[in-house]
Amino acid sequence: MNIVIIGGGPGGYVTALRGAQLGHNITLIEEDKVGGVCLNRGCIPTKALLSASERLNDIRTARDFGIEVNDYKVDINSVFKRKDQVVEQLVRGVEYLLSTRKVRLIKGKAKLLSNTEVSVSNGEVIKGDVIIIATGSLPVTNIGDIRIDNDRIISSDYALSIPYIPKDIIVIGAGAIGVEFATFYRDMGSEVSIVEMMPRIVPTEDEEISKVLERVLKKKGIKLYLNNTVKEVTEDGAILANGEHIKGEKILIAVGRRPNTEGLGIENLGIKTNSKGYIEVNEYLQTNIPNIYAIGDVTGISLFAHVASHQGLTAIENILGDKKRLDYNTVPKAIFCEPQIGSVGLTEEQAKAQGINPVIGRFPFRALGYAISIGKWEGMVKLVADESREIIGAHIIGPYASILLGEVGLAVKERVKLEELANTIHAHPTLPEAIMEASFVGLNLPLHIV
Repeated sequence: MNIVIIGGGPGGYVTALRGAQLGHNITLIEEDKVGGVCLNRGCIPTKALLSASERLNDIRTARDFGIEVNDYKVDINSVFKRKDQVVEQLVRGVEYLLSTRKVRLIKGKAKLLSNTEVSVSNGEVIKGDVIIIATGSLPVTNIGDIRIDNDRIISSDYALSIPYIPKDIIVIGAGAIGVEFATFYRDMGSEVSIVEMMPRIVPTEDEEISKVLERVLKKKGIKLYLNNTVKEVTEDGAILANGEHIKGEKILIAVGRRPNTEGLGIENLGIKTNSKGYIEVNEYLQTNIPNIYAIGDVTGISLFAHVASHQGLTAIENILGDKKRLDYNTVPKAIFCEPQIGSVGLTEEQAKAQGINPVIGRFPFRALGYAISIGKWEGMVKLVADESREIIGAHIIGPYASILLGEVGLAVKERVKLEELANTIHAHPTLPEAIMEASFVGLNLPLHIV
């Protein structure tokens, strides 16, 4: 079967690799670099920068461990150069994998001509039995009259490309992107203000988790302006909706993304989109044109790289005749602020809204031996179980929460009971012990807390 994939991000290239592995002729069309936003302008470069600020914090706190560091400096150009090297290495790795699997990679902008033909800006017309759209998303470019100019008002893409640390910066939006950039800039020495229209930061997370992060960010010196918006940009900052003036050499808009479908030609084929422009798909990831599928951010279902990849794997199997569906209720999420956040499944509030009387197990890292020994004890593990004690949600804020997320992600997916998790022997001393301890608390049998 000839399959044409438009977009080489984590949805598109993973789909191409699996399709080729299964013996299909795969053509992958990518306008820019393989890896998409995640690898080139999102997940990976931000983590490379945050790893630098984490090292900086280790130096600053070394005295707590009996180590004196008297002379150090930050070379921001080298920090960004390393970020670029990390990205380039991974892009080359993806290109190598595609080449090894005999995937034909075409660089250029694609446009749908029919349900079986795609034109490319290099003049080629590619034919396929099936077409998969995986063009991703782009940053929102404005909030009302406030528009990104990449001078005073910048996007996350621009922030990742310029090795510059402003004296002070205003971050609009306290979601994952906003708090990650706020963490980086504050650790690098900027005065940081976050403006969020919702009453709490990371508003899609469990409320207790939000409150813990709010307390930590304030301790870092980050100013939070909640239930607020930027009304006007001034020469030295911004005026908020409540009339308050805050200073900011730069203003970073981090409030969301929009589908990347401009010039794709979906309207000419009558491919249905929703009110926000995202491509509509059924539970098997088909558009209203049966042999055209869509995966990843462009569908607007769940804007995570790992979801895009799994949608691609699912789409390929469905193209082969299966009828597989993804469970979006068990999608794990990780935020790489400091401390990190990892979550999966229902929050306590969501469980109650569904009529569930949740059983909650909480355990603070402050009571965990290993967390204290490494000097990272802010936060907690919070497990949410239903009346039968099946775990339906897990929320972690604390050291390496993104790593701890693996165990609880499996627990939520498989509806493991609190008893089963509590009775699983966890190595000592380790951070995952906090998950076991939270299970015991949920069973009303706490061990290391009163």
